[in-house]
Amino acid sequence: MAVLCLTLFTAFTLSAAEPKITVSGTVTLQSDGEPLTGVSVRLKGTSQGVATDIDGKYSLPASKGDVLIFSYIGCTTQELEVTGPTLNVELKDDIQKLDDVVVVGYGTMKRSDITGSVVSVSEKDIKKTIVTSVDQALQGRAAGVQVTQNSGAPGGGISVAIRGTNSLNGNEPLYVIDGIAVEGQTNGNTSALSSINPSDIVSLEVLKDASATAIYGSRASNGVVLITTKRGSVGKTKISYEGYYASQRIPKFLDSMNLREYAKLYNERADILGWGKREEFADPSVLGDGTNWQKEIFQNAGMHSHQLSVSGGNDATQFLISGGYIDQDGIAVGSAFERFTARINVDTKVAKWLKVGAQSSLSTSKRTNTIDDYNVIETALRQLPEVPAKNPDGSWGYQEDNTLGTYYTNPLADALTRENYWKGLQAVVNAYADITVIPGLNARIEYGGTFDRNNRYFFQPAMTLGQFKQQSRGQRESSNSQFTSFKQYVTYMKDFGKHSLNVMAGHESQESSWENLTAGRSGYLFNNVHDIEVGDLKTATNGSSRSSYAIESYYGRVNYNFDNRYLLTATVRADGSSTFSPDNRWGWFPSAALAWRVKNESFLSSVNWISDAKLRLGWGLVGNQNAGSYAYGSTMTSVATAWGTGFYPGNYSNSDLKWEETSSYNIGFDLALFNNRVEFMMPTLRTPTTFS
Repeated sequence: MAVLCLTLFTAFTLSAAEPKITVSGTVTLQSDGEPLTGVSVRLKGTSQGVATDIDGKYSLPASKGDVLIFSYIGCTTQELEVTGPTLNVELKDDIQKLDDVVVVGYGTMKRSDITGSVVSVSEKDIKKTIVTSVDQALQGRAAGVQVTQNSGAPGGGISVAIRGTNSLNGNEPLYVIDGIAVEGQTNGNTSALSSINPSDIVSLEVLKDASATAIYGSRASNGVVLITTKRGSVGKTKISYEGYYASQRIPKFLDSMNLREYAKLYNERADILGWGKREEFADPSVLGDGTNWQKEIFQNAGMHSHQLSVSGGNDATQFLISGGYIDQDGIAVGSAFERFTARINVDTKVAKWLKVGAQSSLSTSKRTNTIDDYNVIETALRQLPEVPAKNPDGSWGYQEDNTLGTYYTNPLADALTRENYWKGLQAVVNAYADITVIPGLNARIEYGGTFDRNNRYFFQPAMTLGQFKQQSRGQRESSNSQFTSFKQYVTYMKDFGKHSLNVMAGHESQESSWENLTAGRSGYLFNNVHDIEVGDLKTATNGSSRSSYAIESYYGRVNYNFDNRYLLTATVRADGSSTFSPDNRWGWFPSAALAWRVKNESFLSSVNWISDAKLRLGWGLVGNQNAGSYAYGSTMTSVATAWGTGFYPGNYSNSDLKWEETSSYNIGFDLALFNNRVEFMMPTLRTPTTFS
């Protein structure tokens, strides 16, 4: 009997202590057999895991009977039991896009439950082309979104319009980066988002109609772009690098006359006028091509980008740390862009009922542009082909006296001798706490903001080129701004039978301030010393400005779903802005949207080639407070007089100034066919704007 017990105990011990083996294999995509890089392979029930390499291969220790979890963005997650040392896996495309989670204002929703007009741009879409800023990533990827390049310089100004022009006071959308709002307003040569690294982004959600944007109230009259950055995930710490080198060139030069053609034209003009012939143009056929000014100011330019990230975590804490660098020369001489970025995202589950986290990013950038503000390209198109870019002795070429009476400066000299660059520093920080009050009821608190510092440096040297004389001039400009936001909101979710309810209510306070200082002088003693103090003191100029505003808001939203067929979304937001007088300070911005998922009706549910069919109807009202700080009151402007500095009213007060309001009506039909491989969205829109 003792021998039998010992035998059974020994067998049980050997069975429980199954030896570890090294499990390896290759993960491929089922549709095309291509290996997948970066697939998360994790031992179920532990934090132990690895990621597949560039060939889709992986290797990790496990025991027979263990379960490995294979997960990858855009593919269906698989759980497979270890039966031996080799385990190859084919992952399927996740075609169930209707159940994807989409970020919306102050929360998330299933794509199938969306009633407003929302379009998504994924990380995969962004990586299909080379972009240096977030707004460029939207170009050609979101219906109804128009992206216009205001400047040809790297990092230059870009305008984004969602469904056309909606306001007299700017038409840039509101960007919300991990919960922090960033104004999209740009000047002609500067992009508000050029400091953000597109490689940090995992998704972009564009809220287009008022029923979707009204939850953001007064700042959403031109649409909203929600930006979600990458985060850490459970598994073994992963280090990844991505980079590229690219070459840029102008695709086509405009047709222009060479020297022979110009000489022929000049001679014809002289024959008509009866005077002005030039001996050197007597036989145009013996002349060369002359100067092609487009080829002088445009170049083949290189750019390279590098991104290094470290991510990982366990069931309690996940983290991501990334750093990026981009250096881009412009195809026009005298233009360039350079940016360093760093990001840290951390999420921690402190208790079953509490999760906290923070997202932070820091970026520095330098943007050089000597071509936009000084008509360099226009001058290159107008300058004569007989003028050399440089003389044989290395000096700049210039126009000699001529009978045409028109003189242009040397565009190449303008671009290369001027100094005009901006240096920027931006920090974006947001911290949050998610509290589970009771099952189904969550509270969230967020505090964060953006902090910007910018400096501009400009200098043009004294220079004489024939008839053209230029005085030395220098200018410095310094500006800083900050925006902070504190919000608290609760969300209640409940399913009962065929009914599903999601209710959200919250409060938010926002404050923004900025200031600007400029100084300049002309008549510098030396061209090689650019400090302001070297200029003539008698020519000194200076200026400054500063302003601020504050907004307090209350908002709420109700989402109701009956039987996954009939959907209702209703929102309301009340904004109080310091821009307006106390009597007109508050604006109310409601919206409502209905949707009918026709696909889930009995007469279509069995039609397999139709993946989804949804009819949408929405209305919403949004506002715009961009009337200028203290626009309802009277401000004073200073002016120099014979008796010293004087003041006069800069504007007339208007205590009746009210919100600009934009309402929109939207009817749409969404159709997805063949497992969502073909999608149609057919919206109609009417957007009247009123001015109170």
